[in-house]
Amino acid sequence: MSRDNVLPLSIVQGMRWYLGLPPEMDLDSSFRFVDLEDGVKGLSLECSDGEKVLSLLQKNAIKNRGGGGLCSENRGGGLCSEIEFPLFPSKGCRLRVKIEDWLKEFQRLPYVSPYDDYSRLDPSSDVAEKRVVGFLHELLCLFVDHSAERKKLLCLKKWFGLPQKVHKAFERHPQIFYLSMKNKTCTAILREPYRDKASVEPHPVLAVRKKYIQLMKSSELILKSRRSSCRFSDDGVVEKIWIWILMAKQKKDCNIEDLVLYTET
Repeated sequence: MSRDNVLPLSIVQGMRWYLGLPPEMDLDSSFRFVDLEDGVKGLSLECSDGEKVLSLLQKNAIKNRGGGGLCSENRGGGLCSEIEFPLFPSKGCRLRVKIEDWLKEFQRLPYVSPYDDYSRLDPSSDVAEKRVVGFLHELLCLFVDHSAERKKLLCLKKWFGLPQKVHKAFERHPQIFYLSMKNKTCTAILREPYRDKASVEPHPVLAVRKKYIQLMKSSELILKSRRSSCRFSDDGVVEKIWIWILMAKQKKDCNIEDLVLYTET
């Protein structure tokens, strides 16, 4: 999806957690390391000529249309036929008539795949905005839990041809994306995988992470239980010591051996 199929290694490393990549990646012959401007190291992907990569929206559209054709070249630049984004409005959310009409027109616009050439698009056009929304949709579909910290996506603008205010796309399309402010961190979440689980295939790393989280929660409960039992046990010893001190005040001949025997009983 990137320009010239090249990304700096720093961006690849920064997206590693979201993509579920291991610390040590075994790359096949399709990848090669390249030198970018200002001495920056990059990772390049060699694509076969004529190889067509379809986005998840395109694959689902073909599936829903019974495997029929999808793309048409009648508009030039490889623009595909109309594909509508799946919308999942929040409960009780009602749009104004003007916004609802604009959304209907937006859905009817030609869909530009994030894997297609976008150089002929007018950056200020609604078609270019739909291409940006489609890129963010595809990117979050590739992530393990289909979400990412919003500010960490800003570094992708230069390499994926995104506008300066790309973060506004999440706010303008709340029926596609959801912004969470949990833990004082703005996280962009794709609604589709959570509302229509059949449309997006779960990431293979997701099950491993869920098991790890479940294990951590179980271990936390075990540790709490052990701390609680130890605290009660210590409280019993302290109580016996105080009783022995009171007895010692009444009996002058109490010694340390008596204390040891008393606390062990």
